[in-house]
Amino acid sequence: MRAYGAARLMSLALPVFIGSCGSVGMVFTNPSIETRFSFVNFSRTAYAAIGVRDSSAASEDFAFSPLLPPGAIFRADFRELTQVGCPGSVDLRVLVYRRVNDTVPIGLDEGEAVEQTPSVAGEVLDVPACRVEPLVTYTVVNWDAPDGEARVKIAQGSAVEEQIRTSGIFPNVDAAWEIEGVTPSLASAAPPAPLTTESISGRVTLPDGSGVAGVGVLLRTRFRVRLSDGDTSNDPDAGFSDPIAFTSTDESGAFSIDRPAGGYQLEFFSDDFTFRPAAVTLETPIEVVQIIAEPL
Repeated sequence: MRAYGAARLMSLALPVFIGSCGSVGMVFTNPSIETRFSFVNFSRTAYAAIGVRDSSAASEDFAFSPLLPPGAIFRADFRELTQVGCPGSVDLRVLVYRRVNDTVPIGLDEGEAVEQTPSVAGEVLDVPACRVEPLVTYTVVNWDAPDGEARVKIAQGSAVEEQIRTSGIFPNVDAAWEIEGVTPSLASAAPPAPLTTESISGRVTLPDGSGVAGVGVLLRTRFRVRLSDGDTSNDPDAGFSDPIAFTSTDESGAFSIDRPAGGYQLEFFSDDFTFRPAAVTLETPIEVVQIIAEPL
């Protein structure tokens, strides 16, 4: 299990010398801290978006992420979203949308089509952030949940999570934000534009570097169910979805699949070759994937 957001940023004291003929004193200043915000959609089938706002600016609008398909990740600087490099606390909104075309694989929906009103929507105010600990990345994860529900984990594995737990904001054993149904004030919230795509690309070659054409390449999205590694009776807590995209290598052995940044698994298959490795777990954007094919 991967825990998010446990790294700390340290502020530095910088000496400032005053006077033209020598040092008459030393003033220590702390540079402003800049942190990042990340939203991960680890649902198997639902699309999700998140809104964030600096709690001290309650009159301001929420800044929303794009709409994330299953497996996708949105990253931005806190300053881009809240005009504050490291907010003391944040207000959050989570919106979850059902797919329109659930008879076709995710990613084959035209325009990532979803219903125009949320199936789940909730808001929580004054969630601890930099007033507890400035995190390199303040990560919020939407976990897989039954239809009509959402389970959201905030800053897992950090001092911020411990403060959330002890404060009782979310009164359950996992200290998770559990949302059922739709808050009336958010019932008509339209989905944001979809997250832009990036290329997941690579090449399949023989050991001598020559390309192998016609190799099947299959893509699955990452999902997560369980919140804690401590519950060993509930394995597996994670996995990969049904296939969402398929392509074949060209004459040079190259392949490319366009999907939003996120967590995926690539699998390779052929009647004539085995592969090293046969499957690759990755988080995009990444460099080109290199696969070695060996004749059967």
